[in-house]
Amino acid sequence: MRKAFHLPLLAALPAVLAACGDDDLDLDRYKRTKYTSYEQCRLANRDAIQRGLQNPCQKTSGGFFGPYILLRSGLTRYVGYTASGSVAPSGLTYDTRSGKTTSFKAPGVSRGGFTSTGRASSSGSASYGG
Repeated sequence: MRKAFHLPLLAALPAVLAACGDDDLDLDRYKRTKYTSYEQCRLANRDAIQRGLQNPCQKTSGGFFGPYILLRSGLTRYVGYTASGSVAPSGLTYDTRSGKTTSFKAPGVSRGGFTSTGRASSSGSASYGG
C-alpha cells in the first residue's frame, strides 16, 4: 500500500528563490561613500536627511561612512545607522517619479548564502583548578 503526502512548502519555493536573488534584500549590494569628516558626510547626504534619514553617518577609525545607498530605476534606497553605529533596522525609499518617501525594513548583511560559515565568540572566562 502506498501513501501519498504533499509538501505545501514546495509551492512557495519559487517565491523564496526569487527573494534570494533580489538585490534590494542584500545590504552587500548597496554602496557607501567614505568621508574625512562628519560635516562632509552630512553635507553630501543632506537630501537623504531632509527626506527623514536619521543618523546617515557612521564614525570609523579612518573617517566616516555615509548611508548605504541602492539606486534602482527611479528609486533610491537609503539605510543609515543606529545611534550606537550599527546598521539601522529600517531605511527610506525615495521615488523620483512621485517625489514620495516611504520606509522599509532594512536588509541584513549577507554572509555568503546557504554555505556561509560563522565564528562564535565568548567574552566569558573559565578557570580550571589543578
